[in-house]
Amino acid sequence: MHPTAPLTLLGLDWSDPDTPRLRTSDPDRPGHSLLHPLLGEHSFRVEGEQRRCVGWFDLTGAEGRHVRCRTDETVTRGRQCRRCQYREGFVAAHQAHRTPDALPENIRDYLRQPHWLYLDVFADGTTKVGTAADARRHSRLAEQGPVAALYLARTTDGLTVRTLESAVSRHFGLPEQVQTRRKVLGLQTGVDTTALLGKLTALAARVTPYLDTVTDQGSGTEVLAAPEPWVRPACSTAVFATAPVLAYPGDLTRGTHRPHVTGVAGPVAVFSTEPGPDAPRHCADLSRLVGRTLRPVTADDAPGGALTLF
Repeated sequence: MHPTAPLTLLGLDWSDPDTPRLRTSDPDRPGHSLLHPLLGEHSFRVEGEQRRCVGWFDLTGAEGRHVRCRTDETVTRGRQCRRCQYREGFVAAHQAHRTPDALPENIRDYLRQPHWLYLDVFADGTTKVGTAADARRHSRLAEQGPVAALYLARTTDGLTVRTLESAVSRHFGLPEQVQTRRKVLGLQTGVDTTALLGKLTALAARVTPYLDTVTDQGSGTEVLAAPEPWVRPACSTAVFATAPVLAYPGDLTRGTHRPHVTGVAGPVAVFSTEPGPDAPRHCADLSRLVGRTLRPVTADDAPGGALTLF
């Protein structure tokens, strides 16, 4: 498919970690969205400076279902309008263990399923603690883009796991989020994946005994005797194997761009802008394009017969 009408980029889809995709608006069906392969060649022009609401995910079913914003609201902060943010409920979910009565129904169902506690490490050496629902435990990590991750414990619900996450964060001084800027900077030097996994393994050896001391009997929490490794997607392995790479000198939110994406780890893509295997590789934060209106550049518009977007 090679659309010619402007599209709104609604996000990066990691539901299949081995095949990351771009989610866009559907110009032929208002209220619907389309998925396109992320790896490969793209050519587009960013139109305007406004950003649109990306919609929300209905989590009440077995699988999350993307719902477009009812009015394609313009946003100036974040990625969602207030209505979609409330309908999804993830803002409330992060404080669910402190204020469970404030949860919207959409997120209540989500938090009733088993959850996992994990540690992960990024290209610049930053480690953090995080949680993932059982249904999304592989894709959740893929969309963040770590070099390695280890699952340490499994709980029967999302409230319990967030209590553990807060406890580990406080006790070991670990963040619960890592800025994308750090993920980009980490690729501008070589990435020693073996050393980073060793660092993470040593941290897990300290955290696991601590979990045993703070886990209540009968809470439904299983602390794993041996941490379970997360399997990194091949497209992310390609990113770390390519490093060091150059920071993309252009501003992705303005003008025309023609990246050929060869690898992606979470929101960070590695790509070339020239043909040939020896062309310089760059890295950039694709999430900066989320909510933006992109017009595909056709072969007639692009010098050298560049491919259209997607």
